[in-house]
Amino acid sequence: MTGIPDENPTELAREYAPLVALLEARLGAPVEYVPVTDYGAAVQALVAGTVDFAWLGGFTHVQARTLAEVEPLVMRDIDRDFHSVFIANVDSGVEAIADLKGKRFAFGAKSSTSGHLMPRHFLVEAHAIDPERDFAGAPVYSGAHDATVVMVASGKVDAGALNMQVWERVLAAGEVDTSAVRVIWETPGYVDYTWTARSALPESTREAFKRAFLELDARDPEHRAILDRLGAKAYVPASPRDFDAIEAIARATGLLESPHD
Repeated sequence: MTGIPDENPTELAREYAPLVALLEARLGAPVEYVPVTDYGAAVQALVAGTVDFAWLGGFTHVQARTLAEVEPLVMRDIDRDFHSVFIANVDSGVEAIADLKGKRFAFGAKSSTSGHLMPRHFLVEAHAIDPERDFAGAPVYSGAHDATVVMVASGKVDAGALNMQVWERVLAAGEVDTSAVRVIWETPGYVDYTWTARSALPESTREAFKRAFLELDARDPEHRAILDRLGAKAYVPASPRDFDAIEAIARATGLLESPHD
């Protein structure tokens, strides 16, 4: 299995380690977490059959399903109503979304749902800001949510957009100077991440994988530790139609082509 590298690889490896052990016990077979270098590599690994399961964002899931027979299995409770935040360097003069015009701006990875697709969508639809025309030059793509925070805090860009869960994590960990960075807007909710499987896998394997997540119980200390690491209180079933709105937005913005870094 693999997952999109939306954070620092060391952090991701730490998050996945106890999950791998649990899945091995539940599936009765060896399970390996295969790190990838970028979002497109996660999609291609699933499409090519190099991995059987992938933790994908809504956008990368849609990319995968346009290229191969795959299906969403489960998502975290928070993924049915996910949000992005826009942050700004306090010395940038940016206090609201309208102030972004003429400023330097960073998205996350190009194929990120919460770090690019949905922030771009809301900029255009809710604020009439065209990222290709209204910023000071073309937007920068940081490659990961935590990297966006670093770019904004350092002043390399004036503002950026990222996954709200990552923002809350770096705040809790004291990894961002709150005197240097402020939140200027939180997006409306949308559907995001899901564990996606190759449809060619035996149904029994897909169902066992799915049950392993659905049966995680926060009252069990071992399960609670896994859920906490993955940013969830529980997992819920996912279905293809959950991602139809993401696909429509990706097509409308012209971003649904091949997976990008």
